[in-house]
Amino acid sequence: MEGIVGFILLVIGWLIFRWILSAGFRTAGAAAKAAIGKGTFSENMNLAFKGMGSLEARFVPARFGENGDGPPYKALQVKGLFPIRSQKNIRFVTSVFDETDGEFKPVLGVIDTFQEPHSVAYQTYSDIGAVSADQGFVQWTTIGAVVPELLSPPRGGRRKFVAILIMVDLDNMPAIHLGTHDKDHPGLLWVTSLKFEHTVNEKGYEEAAEHQDQARSLSIQIGMAVAMADGSLDDTEGNVLKDWIVRAISPFADEKRERLKEIYNNAMKEAFEKAIKGFLTLSDLTSALNKIAERSVRYETIELCFDVMAADGVADPEELKIIRKISEALELDLDEIEKMRDQKIIGLSANVSSQASLEDLLGIDTDWEADKIKKHLRMEFQKWNNRINTLEEGEERANAQRMLDLIAKARKKYA
Repeated sequence: MEGIVGFILLVIGWLIFRWILSAGFRTAGAAAKAAIGKGTFSENMNLAFKGMGSLEARFVPARFGENGDGPPYKALQVKGLFPIRSQKNIRFVTSVFDETDGEFKPVLGVIDTFQEPHSVAYQTYSDIGAVSADQGFVQWTTIGAVVPELLSPPRGGRRKFVAILIMVDLDNMPAIHLGTHDKDHPGLLWVTSLKFEHTVNEKGYEEAAEHQDQARSLSIQIGMAVAMADGSLDDTEGNVLKDWIVRAISPFADEKRERLKEIYNNAMKEAFEKAIKGFLTLSDLTSALNKIAERSVRYETIELCFDVMAADGVADPEELKIIRKISEALELDLDEIEKMRDQKIIGLSANVSSQASLEDLLGIDTDWEADKIKKHLRMEFQKWNNRINTLEEGEERANAQRMLDLIAKARKKYA
């Protein structure tokens, strides 16, 4: 019991001080879904398993992006016969631990694309589908990804990591929490591990606990400011803030969890009351956050702001304006913020009822010179035109087309 409690306590202090070295990894996160095996599973599966060896795994250096010019990652590949005796619906799951100090400690994922569903422990997974006992991969096939720059270990510096890869039965899947699972669960079909080292330049979550509660409270209040941009708090926006709080306190033991819950809920309530009275001042909030939070925490705050904006399914121009002001006040890279914005907008119904929203949705600063606006629009067109060619029919493709239509309108306006 003491071991379990100690294991849980290791994650205290992680939430605020996870780093986001580049918000561009959000785009990489979306690309990861295409990178890990899409279009290759059926090609590499073989019914004639004669000569196929046992299932094995390896790391291969790779980069995200269509041209391989994106952030680097370690592609986790497998090859060989699946170790099953009957048909199974299988999934590969990857978790990461830190063993630098001689014991396994959980490693956290910086963004939700690389997190467990109900915690922030690092995880990626790949669903293979129904396979039989006579099937396997005849070639090395990518089924997972470890992105070193998105790992948050207990401490910074040169760290020793262990990636745990398991194959599970989706119809009888073992519970996985903070990377751990029941080793005797019947749904656990296969497990292996791969070790690697990486230098972490940011503080680890054990090192960064000093200002965590205060910084979290400020992030919540800034999120509330975005939600109240139109003078009211929509239920969906309130639920985003509440869900964010639930995720923030989830790794902690009961006493700590209840204390944080009270602190964060009070921060949300106080921010709402100040906003109603007109006393919620963004400049004060961003100034306070700048004093105690690292750059990564400020990016994390912007992520919450975009989640609040996206809550009602509409890219509201006033909310976009406020998020841009917050980004500038927090001294963040606006190009990286733009990538985060694009990830949210592609899943929304873009509200373009006014000329002002045209600029906000396309990230145009009206103070720019005409040549800079035209160059920006050319880059926007290339970006969205490339995306629409990779999207299937549906809401995301329709939204990408909507962005192209907006670019066409802007080109006429600024011709």
